[in-house]
Amino acid sequence: METIFGHAIDIGIKRRGKPNQDSLIVLMPQPNAITPPVFVVADGMGGYTGGEVASQIIVQQFASQYSTWNGKTFSLAVFTDNVINEALAEMKRKAAADAQYASMGSTVVVVSLEKGKVNLVNVGDSRSYIVNANRIRQINHDHSYVGEMMRAGLLTAAEAMNHPKKNQLTQSISAHTVDLKPYYSTELIGTEDIVLLCSDGLWGVVSEPLIQFIVMENPPQRAAELLVQMANERGGPDNISVIIAREIADAPITKPVLRSQSNKDDFPTQITNR
Repeated sequence: METIFGHAIDIGIKRRGKPNQDSLIVLMPQPNAITPPVFVVADGMGGYTGGEVASQIIVQQFASQYSTWNGKTFSLAVFTDNVINEALAEMKRKAAADAQYASMGSTVVVVSLEKGKVNLVNVGDSRSYIVNANRIRQINHDHSYVGEMMRAGLLTAAEAMNHPKKNQLTQSISAHTVDLKPYYSTELIGTEDIVLLCSDGLWGVVSEPLIQFIVMENPPQRAAELLVQMANERGGPDNISVIIAREIADAPITKPVLRSQSNKDDFPTQITNR
């Protein structure tokens, strides 16, 4: 099996001229490596400067630890826990040294694709979906006020989308985090299934049926770009990040890459190509 993917990121119409608090990274393995493809979206918070730096800390830690992973096996849960611990320590150091970072924090959603399954870890309300011709299904847990209310059966999805506390998080990776409890899951996927990760700049603006339609009707890169366009056409109230990935049989062999996109609304930033 080979993995194909696409990704896109944008400031959003209403945030033009301000730093992008979203970051994303695509991590592809070297030949014969035990590491699987890993995809990450992080949505920063705590003011524009703090949010920008917080999400960058997350993706940079993923890049660093992925490139130096030397375990005999790979566990996304263990890998992500290590990343989060290092990111938390760095955020605390920055907050202690500079008051402008005191409220910095970030969500994160990360998935790996491994032989017909998708492993997931998330903190906050950045999302991941499994999409196919029949349905679109959210596979992360939103760590938010409305997410908790929905799981308790106290809110419907429609009510949650319009709730005044829709953006109130119950967990994030921040300089003040004390008792963090990420959500972990593993889902089986078939060759027709497509995995999508995104920040709330997409899912909070574009409906799930429209996301499903765009993903199913276009190659991953084109679909990611169209989804960003759709979010901006609907007002673009927030930063928008999208990654789309799928496993296919007998895909053309391409050069492995390690890419990051974050604080710019133009071209991807190449971190390394080891």
